[in-house]
Amino acid sequence: MRHIELSEDSLGTLVGSISGGRCSSKLLDLSKLLLVTLICVAAISNGQANAAPTAAPVKAKTGTTVTKTGSNLVSTTTEMKAASYNAKALHRLDFKVVGKSCAVCLLNIQKRVSTVPGAIKAAVQLQSPYAAVILFDSSKTNQKILLDKAKEGLPEVKFEAIEDTAIEKLPNVLVPKIGNTVLTN
Repeated sequence: MRHIELSEDSLGTLVGSISGGRCSSKLLDLSKLLLVTLICVAAISNGQANAAPTAAPVKAKTGTTVTKTGSNLVSTTTEMKAASYNAKALHRLDFKVVGKSCAVCLLNIQKRVSTVPGAIKAAVQLQSPYAAVILFDSSKTNQKILLDKAKEGLPEVKFEAIEDTAIEKLPNVLVPKIGNTVLTN
């Protein structure tokens, strides 16, 4: 299967140039359309015209993969940090994002929290309901630090249904959840 290289910055520049720098809900639809179009073009040019474009991940150069599964778009950091985390202090922080729906803004939240020492992996839901999940080492960071970093520069953003849970091991697939509902539309 062929991967398309698309950095968050280039997607942001493209969407920003189309929108004149504004974030809006309609830009999310435009971003989804662009993503699916790029996946289809890659499949056709690779001789896979009958391949299902929904299964192809788009790997960004910044270590992020955007995957479309069914009607769900989820962006996940793929480059895990070195195994310098305390396995006995693993936590999973899930929360709903309110106040931003632009894919670029959501990806920037993911990118910012990934820079926090102790943050191991992060994922954001790129469609409604917007949500995020962060795996972190609670001996190095905490919920407040991660949420403050996620909200940095975005005063209109609010986080709801915040759930911080201790976990025994890192999951293979990271998908945000709200309450007990895993977002798998």
